[in-house]
Amino acid sequence: MSAMRRYLPVFHDVLGASVLVVGAGAVGTRKIEALLAGGARVTVVAKELSPAVGERAARGELTVLRDAFHPDQMREAELVFAATPDRELNRRVSAEARRRCIPVNVADSPEECTFLLPAVVRGQEFTAAISTGGRHPGAARALREFLEDHRAEISVRLERGRRRKRIAARQGKVFIVGAGPGDPDLLTVRALGLLRSADAVIYDYLVPQDILSLASGNAVKICFARRGRTAGHGAIMKQGAIHEAMVRLAREGKSVVRLKSGDPLVFGRGGEEAEHLSREGIPFEIVPGITAAMACAAAAVLPLTHRGRSSSVTFVAGHDTGEKGGSAVDWSRLPKDGTLVVYMGVARVAGIARELAGAGFPLDTPFAIVENGSRPEQRVVRGILSGLSRTALDSGIRSPAILFVGRTASLLPFNDTGERSDELVAQGL
Repeated sequence: MSAMRRYLPVFHDVLGASVLVVGAGAVGTRKIEALLAGGARVTVVAKELSPAVGERAARGELTVLRDAFHPDQMREAELVFAATPDRELNRRVSAEARRRCIPVNVADSPEECTFLLPAVVRGQEFTAAISTGGRHPGAARALREFLEDHRAEISVRLERGRRRKRIAARQGKVFIVGAGPGDPDLLTVRALGLLRSADAVIYDYLVPQDILSLASGNAVKICFARRGRTAGHGAIMKQGAIHEAMVRLAREGKSVVRLKSGDPLVFGRGGEEAEHLSREGIPFEIVPGITAAMACAAAAVLPLTHRGRSSSVTFVAGHDTGEKGGSAVDWSRLPKDGTLVVYMGVARVAGIARELAGAGFPLDTPFAIVENGSRPEQRVVRGILSGLSRTALDSGIRSPAILFVGRTASLLPFNDTGERSDELVAQGL
């Protein structure tokens, strides 16, 4: 047998197989337990048995030969395992098995093996096998233990993969898909399936690379990047180019995913894109995503509504400006006893603070700003309305960020010990 074959990890179906195991110490016991779990008919050669093997033998679950190893013991064996602490004995077992053309595995000695068994993790719907070519069995066991500790996550990812085949993007159609706040684990299952099967992906700078990497390697990826202000002539030109690209690619027969940060219908211009596609006669579908307000609130443990504090929540676009450069939002008409969520307000935070105060919002109203919500670089800054402008400036908050205003913004100002933080106490929160 060639060296290539010898070191190739193989997982044998041992159901009903006659297996000889030489040795019943700690290593042998592990082999025996795994073989019995796989339905093998096990014969053990050993003068001393571990308690576990002794109990198995007493129950009639295996055959024990309390004797020294002899080649005749291999007469009916289909597989042989050498698992004694005596390396010379293990080599002799291996040599006899190979002479008889019986597959043999020697513990911690890959050069004496004709097959290797990987460390195995079994779930209800999967079997994972891990091998280091016999060179580092401890590392293989460590990886197996890691996978066993993460069974719940494996089940989720297995479900994503299982369902992906049934979620395929149709050619000549545009899917306006919400990418959520940026954490790939917060994508919907449908969004993931469409992304993986798309021929083309249209996105902008708010969609992180971690999500883009989930798209097919064969997909055309087109970025319409624009940072900073999104209002004005430049934004109109960019949106027009996006419309043209969606239509062109769909008419070429491609399945197109228009990937949008958050939810397409919450300040995402998804409605405009759907209108354009409809006018052009292009089939489309809108796939919702987790909008930034929901994701940032959850990541910062900030309830949008809460009994006794807020019974309403209002979403506002903070960058909207009127004819004279002021806000297009009539802040005075917004409920002051609810939670106000301001999207895209970082560039105008000083103006927003003045407009809220001018609209009658009390200066001691709590606020929280969540930057990069749900992402590894997430930051949360809290304070009260009178210090909003200065706090945002001093902390260097940058887009993407969401501003929350209302009494729920200070609902959980506690540190890890359950005590109110000194900073928030100093601010009267």
